[in-house]
Amino acid sequence: MAILSYDQILADLHNQIHEKLERRENAEFRFAKVGTAQEVLHPLNLERLYRSLVPPGTSMEEQFGSGITAKVLISRTKDRHLHDFLATLIYSRCTIASARNFVAELLACSPANWPIYCEGGSQLDELPADRPRLQRLLGIGNVPDINSFIDTQPCFCPIVLLEGKDVQVSEGKKQRLPYVFDEIRIGEGNYGDVYRVVVAIGHMMNKESMANTKPMPIARKDFKKSHDFQREYENMKQILYTPRKSENILETFGSLQLGANTFSLFMPLAKCDLKAWMQDNVPPDLESGKADILKCASGLADGLEFLHSDIRDHNRNHMICYHMDLKPANILVFPDDREHDKLIWKISDFGMSRVKVPRQHANADDRDISALFQRREEMTTSGTANRRFDGSYLAPESTISMRSMNEKSDIWSLGCVISVVLTYLYGGQDGIVNYSEARGDSSMRHGSVNQDRFFLTRNFTNTKTHPAVTTWHQRLTNQVKQRNSAEGTVVKYIVKYLEEKVLVLDPTRRDPAKFISDRLLKASDAYRRLGMDTKDEENDILDRTLIGKLSRLRQRIFPQPIVEVKVEKWPVSDAKAFIGCSVAPNGIFIAYWTSTCIMLYNAHFLPNVGRGISRVAEFKYKGAGTWKSVKLTEKYLIASTTGRHSHFYLFDLNGGNVSGLNFEESYEVAPPIDSFNGLHQIAISPGGEVLACVVPRDSNRSWVFYANIQSLLRHGMRRANFERTSISSNEFQYNINNEEPWNRFSVDATPTSVTHLFFPYDDILCSVAQPEITQHHSVHISCLSLPTRRVSILPVENPLNSSSRDFDSSNSGRLFTTLAAINNERTFAIVLYENQFLVRNLTNTDQKPGRDITFQNYFIIELLMDERHSRLFALGTKSGNGMMLLLELPLPHSGHKDKPSEIKELSDIRHNDRFIARLVNGRMPSSQGAERHAAEYIRGADENGYITISTYNIARPTLYKVGLPKPR
Repeated sequence: MAILSYDQILADLHNQIHEKLERRENAEFRFAKVGTAQEVLHPLNLERLYRSLVPPGTSMEEQFGSGITAKVLISRTKDRHLHDFLATLIYSRCTIASARNFVAELLACSPANWPIYCEGGSQLDELPADRPRLQRLLGIGNVPDINSFIDTQPCFCPIVLLEGKDVQVSEGKKQRLPYVFDEIRIGEGNYGDVYRVVVAIGHMMNKESMANTKPMPIARKDFKKSHDFQREYENMKQILYTPRKSENILETFGSLQLGANTFSLFMPLAKCDLKAWMQDNVPPDLESGKADILKCASGLADGLEFLHSDIRDHNRNHMICYHMDLKPANILVFPDDREHDKLIWKISDFGMSRVKVPRQHANADDRDISALFQRREEMTTSGTANRRFDGSYLAPESTISMRSMNEKSDIWSLGCVISVVLTYLYGGQDGIVNYSEARGDSSMRHGSVNQDRFFLTRNFTNTKTHPAVTTWHQRLTNQVKQRNSAEGTVVKYIVKYLEEKVLVLDPTRRDPAKFISDRLLKASDAYRRLGMDTKDEENDILDRTLIGKLSRLRQRIFPQPIVEVKVEKWPVSDAKAFIGCSVAPNGIFIAYWTSTCIMLYNAHFLPNVGRGISRVAEFKYKGAGTWKSVKLTEKYLIASTTGRHSHFYLFDLNGGNVSGLNFEESYEVAPPIDSFNGLHQIAISPGGEVLACVVPRDSNRSWVFYANIQSLLRHGMRRANFERTSISSNEFQYNINNEEPWNRFSVDATPTSVTHLFFPYDDILCSVAQPEITQHHSVHISCLSLPTRRVSILPVENPLNSSSRDFDSSNSGRLFTTLAAINNERTFAIVLYENQFLVRNLTNTDQKPGRDITFQNYFIIELLMDERHSRLFALGTKSGNGMMLLLELPLPHSGHKDKPSEIKELSDIRHNDRFIARLVNGRMPSSQGAERHAAEYIRGADENGYITISTYNIARPTLYKVGLPKPR
């Protein structure tokens, strides 16, 4: 058998090493994880290599010295930990002369002379090696091998992270980061960016010197050091590596100082932050789920209590940490290791924090952690902030100076977070956005600085309680109490405590975090007992399984009230945490949206009943902000985003080259004025000819702008270098910035008070402006005739101004509930407080309220007009029963009794489910293609028409088609 030469063995070992490298296809990032060199350079390969260094006819002893054998060299390679150095020499393809020098210098020397030290105290074999050491080892004139070794050695010098310690790497280019995949940027903050990284096996060492045995996904946050970094770093380490821990404070695995400027913290990888979690998840329906959320919130209070009271330095001296920037984006959501179906919230991001060091220190003082790092010069404000500045959750004392803030300032911020979490529980992400807008608009009305804060301020010094916060709390309490008195009592218990003991202007009157935790735990327990006592889960099962039997029994005894109609349903496939839904007038095209994605569904291609309806197109938005509102017709879809300077986005759903519904033809439409506060309501006419929006005019008024869509499209400018792709994202084809197509009319209400904007007909645009229940004003319905551009205003009296005995103030936080156009003579059916039924005509505003009706024991949620048969339907519930009903309501001169007729029990839809309903019957779509599809869709269904109901904001969004009974 032929003996292989050194070059042949070198090439073979090079290939074996290369196959074991992580990320080997990328020369810039490839590295040998811990143990790779030992795995390849096992004794057999070492023996082959060392024997190839000896010329034919020469012994090992003659070549390297007395007593040197292959076995000795193999043993010393292991004992002296030289595998990585030798692997570097092999992978850099050093010559046989360099390999012989390696053996002679590092292996042939006696144990008495090992280790070999260089000037300055470093070992000759230490990696990464500098040029002087390599010159001594490989030969001063061996420039090619030395250069190759220096270029290659970072691959064999990957960084090993140490739990609880700071790893310092003076020159980052000499060592590799130990990540097996590309890092993924997952967040940003005032002081740095956050990345998801996966640490290779063996590169995260715990305190017991045990390394990770499988790839380890973790989070890394990068900071830029300030000039004060070294002076302040010791204080920061007291927080990072305190021996005492809290499960509600994000722990730190370790840190890395890379070069002179970069500091990285390594932390557990969360599911997401609380802000994103509330955007992407529907609120829990059961009391047990709400109890879990409040328990998580109580954990935040425990985390603050730890920061304020339980931190000790290495000498066990007491320290205090003020977080200074507590908000949902700085609260991370993790699965609870103890209960797999539960969550735990952890406070993170201490970039703004201050530490009060022990008074025993000579220079006892508050130290800013932020002084360690450079603040980012440019920060992209999240669109979900919706006029929200960085200090939205900051306490009132922050307007004086940051130095005036302390642990009581964190208490205020926690109160703000709890208030938002309560809003989420009963309103989802949509409720959070509306709450934010209410605070911002109220600030403007009161002459405060245009910021969405939880207090009012003038000239940054004079602060007072924010009326929008107390009004919102009252509204929330009333809404919950209406549905469930016991649950409303719990909500009232929480908000009253917040207003009296947490969200108070005087910091000294704010309760400590421990008290807040106790209160939230009590509220959580109350929710859990409420669920157990009322047995809601069992009742829900009874509602859905036994209600059919009860209904049939009631029909046999009382056959008249319930009419037999057909109900079909299809679950929505690929369902996500939808925050809204829109249904086209033809009832066929349906759009659901999350905070970042719009999904289109086509009911024309419905599967068999019970099977999931699949989306036909989707559009992902990747810009600043999130989707706020979407409106849909057979031809166009319009959408708006949250945040400052938001735009319209207009999609011609059939305008692309691909057949069927799609997002290929897209336009980015600038609002007619550059509104700092963004867009509010949007609308599109049923025929898809006109779109409209609400923007602020001043602190007390709004503009309603409207424009012909074709006129807008004629002003569209195609974007340069646009390429059509198969994946829809926010690469819009056209920009529309011209103001000429826009017309407008004024509304005497703030944008958040304009709660409805809609086209009852193609030629009429209506807005509804309404106050909060604490304001004794009337609802104003403004109707614009597009042909004449004349605006008619219909005031609707607030029952609070009267002594009506029928009025129940607990019904709702708003006076207005819903309305529907009865005919094209501008007559409207209106519902106030969910049970007050009125009929009003714009041409006769002086009519007496003789047609006003109070529906006892019914709560109306939505009105639906069947114009073909002059019938008015409604979706609502009965007192004491959360099941949705399809009702027929009395109309003037119809001869009906002043009482709703129950048509159908919709047992699958509950009172707190969010839904959009569309009656499909009289007016056919304007598009010929859409009309043909609608006709096919209706074919086989009851010729009397049907109602499409799309539920969202629940765990299983569903499309329902409810047939209508024959006219009486």
